[in-house]
Amino acid sequence: MPSQLSPGLEKREDLAHLVRTEDRILMPMLLERSQAVRALWDLSKDQNARDVLTLLLTDPWGSAVGDFAPADLGAEGLFRTRVTQLIGELIMPRRPDEPRVRIELRDAFAPTDQLENLRLRLGEIPNIAQARLRMNNQVRLVPQRPESFLLTDFAIEVNKPFAADVRKVAVECGFQLREDQLLIEREGVRSALLRLVQKHGRDGQPEPDFAMCFQLQDRETIHLLEVSKQAAELEDGRIDGVGFAARGVVPQAHSLKIYLMHPSDLRLACRENGDHPLFNDLRNGNFDFLLPNTGIESFREEFPDLLRG
Repeated sequence: MPSQLSPGLEKREDLAHLVRTEDRILMPMLLERSQAVRALWDLSKDQNARDVLTLLLTDPWGSAVGDFAPADLGAEGLFRTRVTQLIGELIMPRRPDEPRVRIELRDAFAPTDQLENLRLRLGEIPNIAQARLRMNNQVRLVPQRPESFLLTDFAIEVNKPFAADVRKVAVECGFQLREDQLLIEREGVRSALLRLVQKHGRDGQPEPDFAMCFQLQDRETIHLLEVSKQAAELEDGRIDGVGFAARGVVPQAHSLKIYLMHPSDLRLACRENGDHPLFNDLRNGNFDFLLPNTGIESFREEFPDLLRG
């Protein structure tokens, strides 16, 4: 899919042509990373009335934005470097010295002025550019409430030092924080999962070398990944989980989804199915290791590319 151009940019045929020409560089770079990334270009003026081209990259989990002078688009090396930086910002890999915090808000009907106020107030937080802020939500228009949007799965991710300020702004803008515990944090859940994983090895099933939970924000389903050298190699690049009722197996969970993969299939899936929530969670620290005891360090040693952008 080619880049999208804003109506204002479309009217400037000279600059629109320049942007479309750069698609020969931009789109292969984006598609190499993800099939879900979209590119939108806009046109504005800086304080000296010079043309500024703004590139917005989005995927289902976040966004990255950068400004370009028209001359930047004519310099291939510079343009590639800037796009690479934006892709890195979009992927936003978690760094050991940069712990992330996910601030979840309750589902709500929100008028446009409330959303705009939230946007402005977040922008006023000192040094917010260093927070690596990412906002996730589903926005729906409900015919019965045309004056408001329905926001669901609403979460703001930031570097830990900014979490308190973001929480304060969200509450002051009229949103309620979701404070209920994640499933993995509730009493008895982690120990039950450990027993389940250890039982798999004893029952003649592939013995897991690694076991971890991802999609931790799901309050109903446990998403459990088991990686085992004893598992069959499927070589298809897919990540398909098998769902079970969790009753009697994992307390407080409604269902359990188990993903069993050979290490080679996991690496292949990362290359061919990099948009899957598993890899997004791995890059952003949204996981919890069950096995082995060395957890993240052993996994990083075995799969260094999965924890990088």
